[in-house]
Amino acid sequence: MNCYIKTSLCFLLLAATIHSNAQNSNQNIDTLAGRFIKELRLDTKEKIFVQTNKWFYVAGEELWLKAYVINELSHKYYSQSKTLYVDLVNDKDTAIAQLLLNIPKQHTEGVIPLSIALPEGYYWLRAYTTNMLQHDTSSIFVLPIYIVNKRFAPAFTAEAKNTIAAPVNDKPQLSFYPEGGVLIDNSDAVIGFKATNQQGQPMQVSGTITDSYGKEVTGFKTDSSGLGKFNYHTFKSRKCTAHIKWNNQDLSWPLPAVNHFGSQISVLEENADNIKALVILGDSIYEKDKPTYLLGISRDSLCFASVGEGMYEVNIPKKNFPDGIATLYLFNDQQQVVSERAIYINKQKEDIVIKTDKDNYKRRDKVTLTIAAGDSLLNPQIAALSVSVTDDIFTGQPKSPYAIAYNQIEVTSQLSDNFLLTQPQLYKGKNFNKAIDGLAATKSFDADSSITDIKGKILNNKNQPVPNRIVTLYSTKQINLFTSATTNTSGQFTFPLLSYPDSVEFTIQVSDQKGTKLNERIIVEASPFPQLATPESLKRKLSSQQMQQIQSFREKYLDDYVIGTGNKWLKEVTVASKGTTYNHSKRVSTFSNILPGEAVKRISVTNSGLALLSMPGVHLNGEAIQIGSRNSIGGTGAADGGVHGSTYFSEEPLLIIDGSEASGGIMEQMSRISPDIIDFIEVLSGAEAAIYGYRGSNGVVVVNTLNISNVLHNVSEGVGMLKYSPKSYHLPPDYTMPDYNNEKIKNTDFQDSRYTLYWNGHVYTNAKGKAVLSFFTSDAAGTYTITVSGITVNGDIIYKQASFKRK
Repeated sequence: MNCYIKTSLCFLLLAATIHSNAQNSNQNIDTLAGRFIKELRLDTKEKIFVQTNKWFYVAGEELWLKAYVINELSHKYYSQSKTLYVDLVNDKDTAIAQLLLNIPKQHTEGVIPLSIALPEGYYWLRAYTTNMLQHDTSSIFVLPIYIVNKRFAPAFTAEAKNTIAAPVNDKPQLSFYPEGGVLIDNSDAVIGFKATNQQGQPMQVSGTITDSYGKEVTGFKTDSSGLGKFNYHTFKSRKCTAHIKWNNQDLSWPLPAVNHFGSQISVLEENADNIKALVILGDSIYEKDKPTYLLGISRDSLCFASVGEGMYEVNIPKKNFPDGIATLYLFNDQQQVVSERAIYINKQKEDIVIKTDKDNYKRRDKVTLTIAAGDSLLNPQIAALSVSVTDDIFTGQPKSPYAIAYNQIEVTSQLSDNFLLTQPQLYKGKNFNKAIDGLAATKSFDADSSITDIKGKILNNKNQPVPNRIVTLYSTKQINLFTSATTNTSGQFTFPLLSYPDSVEFTIQVSDQKGTKLNERIIVEASPFPQLATPESLKRKLSSQQMQQIQSFREKYLDDYVIGTGNKWLKEVTVASKGTTYNHSKRVSTFSNILPGEAVKRISVTNSGLALLSMPGVHLNGEAIQIGSRNSIGGTGAADGGVHGSTYFSEEPLLIIDGSEASGGIMEQMSRISPDIIDFIEVLSGAEAAIYGYRGSNGVVVVNTLNISNVLHNVSEGVGMLKYSPKSYHLPPDYTMPDYNNEKIKNTDFQDSRYTLYWNGHVYTNAKGKAVLSFFTSDAAGTYTITVSGITVNGDIIYKQASFKRK
């Protein structure tokens, strides 16, 4: 009896202890989950993706774009920063165009005119914020853009061979990513890997894995994105090495060693409803009764939580996860992250439907396009979208929304496990056993809050700052404005944020307190557009298939290609000087070629070098400027798109800026001179250049500015008065197209050769998740692709294509 009572009492005490431990574990995981979600939301960052109307262009066209600035985790619209910087740069990161876009006002669409003087080749469209530059330049958005130009074409056959593969002498580098971040003894290990060149660009390689006994364990091979995975069984004494052959060399890398103190979460199998995961502990930390905690997080929300002990399996239901990438986080009993594993939940839902009122259209027909957005179309969603309708010859391969969201990484719609395995372990080693303090995640960054302010100073003839001067700012072009400011004790003045169009011309004058105009120096700081070297790992190039598509376009369409806007179609723009629009007294020769400042700005508002290339006799030989007739010196003609001849001059012309000789490459130096301060450019050759002696033997480029300034120091200067065109927030015009509802326009005989029928970067669905648009077909028959991208109010990323025919 007493034994029975004792045994029963022991059983009750054991049950109470188990129940108490379970309660504690549940309380712990609730607290842990709350702290972890708070940390995620405090640590959130900006992410950018950009949609363009095409992926390659002909010089002289317009590049239309829409940028989306989203929360990296939730994928919802995000306005942490105020200014979005967008630029188009060449391979040397020289800016071809620069736009400032206003994020809080959601003015993030724009247009970039592509000068007819742009040399053919690769350019990169970049989008970034000040915050990104301060924390991680590799997080900026970079998109390759190829520009075709028959007048300034490279050796296209060589360019066509430029694929994702690196040159043979660019030695590959392999990086290995064990599943869950660690290798555990006596387990079936899965290892993801990435192959890149020395600049971080992906490469395609294959090889073998051997162990310390020289036995081949397995083989491996990358996919087209330079990613791959392999698996083998681990044990203590087995040390493995990866081998590849490259350019007749044997290269090898040791694989990560077994970690006896590690913990791992791995994926065993997956079906339509569940993911089976395995928790393994290294033998040096294994304790049967110690709990571990597993959290499943999608975006910034908790979707799964469990507690286990020792080594165990767990089924994770997919029904609680939204579609997309999620991450499993394993915590030890000290609530420290010990392992992470990215997973992909594919629910194959219908986010958007694109439907035209017909499948086939005639010449100059009206197309009515209906877009419906929503979760499987059962729950309509408000969405911000961009819509492009382009001829198939300009349309690339369809991408998944995740290829867009993850900065154009080429992944399948299923999001390959190769990609998931190589994701970084962001929180491994961090403890969450204490309350988290921090600022609100939505705090605003004000580093660029005064980006459009006009700032400067006034100096007297002794180069001393002058206080109490009245500085007047006015404009009669595009806007009517008249305002003034008074210099402080340091001679400085500021005109705060103004609502004016981008690059509108202002006049700045200086006077004393009585209003008497003074001939004192006005120095205005140039708009502080960031100077950024594009990370080499982001400068991806086009695939061989894409280059073949461009080559096919050049062969079939380029000779007859017509560039047009609205109902005015221009094959080529030739700029001629008019009247006395520049200071003739500075002209060196009456027989020289002149390009006035107004013409420079019409050709390019950001890069004076492009304007130089439009002048007669000026050519680009590789990266060097040449003056002279191509045909007369053995090169190929401007119309044949051939390679420059080897008989060109080996040195560049002399460059003179405001009377002083400038050193360095002409295109690089010219790119630093803002077109809005150029009075005129003069090009001298032959006998005209003899005034400069031997230095002018290759010709002379003379640049005269409107200001007495050193244009290479990023300031504009004037004496008494200054013309100044500052950068401001860009507001693009509406995309123009003929209105064929008007029968007179429809029946005109001009050639409508538009290849982009429609572009709209600010489409919003209504409360029912729908948007209805209309546009007209052109005269060009073919198949047209409708591309719709954007985000919903719930943070779903949209990217989908549909097509119709114009017979």
